[in-house]
Amino acid sequence: MPITHFDLEPLVDQLLRCSFDQPMFLTFDDTHLVAHVPLDADDPVPSLFCRTVDAHISAVGIYAPAMVSGSSGRPTVSADQTVVHIVHRSGIALTALSQLEPVRTFGPTTEPQHGRVPDACRRILGLTTAPPNDSMTDFVIAAWLEVISRVALQHPEITWSDIVALHPACSSISEAATPTEIAQATQTLGHSLDWERFRRVISAVGGFPFGDSGNKTAAWMDTGMFSRWAMDSLPSRSDAFDLLDAALGPATFDRLWATIRFCE
Repeated sequence: MPITHFDLEPLVDQLLRCSFDQPMFLTFDDTHLVAHVPLDADDPVPSLFCRTVDAHISAVGIYAPAMVSGSSGRPTVSADQTVVHIVHRSGIALTALSQLEPVRTFGPTTEPQHGRVPDACRRILGLTTAPPNDSMTDFVIAAWLEVISRVALQHPEITWSDIVALHPACSSISEAATPTEIAQATQTLGHSLDWERFRRVISAVGGFPFGDSGNKTAAWMDTGMFSRWAMDSLPSRSDAFDLLDAALGPATFDRLWATIRFCE
């Protein structure tokens, strides 16, 4: 019998009883598990980059140790606690977490799920991923805050005019620009950019967020997956604010905070 989305649940249950001692990349044909290939134990997802499968492969998945929170709230990893995620060529996906009793499943669903593992599995099959979570304006802000953070760590007395000069649209902003004016320039720049165009540029020449040899990775990803890796490669807004609140003078930090708020 060919695998259908109804067959994924018992298949996942069977995999959760396996005792693989490291993350595995799983491939299935129309009837059974074809192969399980070891992945990098520290971060298995980049090990999936640029993979493709033959046409006879009906579904792919990943088996890996699950991250759970201990009593202190800090994440811990246990070898007997696992996550299994499987995606069928039809687009149907199922995720199961073994650390909960009973085993908790998400799906089956035909909606593309957000996450590094669902994104990678879908791209291996040539399926599109979920649309970008963040706008290009969010990216401009994140990139600006990352640059400010790096400079501020080396030069704690950085001034407001220095921060303005670090803005990606600095050529169109005066040093005396107000937070409102900078927010408008930020939105204008963000609206002029496009995630898919950005991905195509990186797929042609390499560069952020994969380095000089990242053109193949960007070409293998689609717009949604690329946008999430780009955003995840930059510090979160809250982390950047925590650092800058300590590194900048109060008046300078307040201007920066107001600028970002005006962008929202």
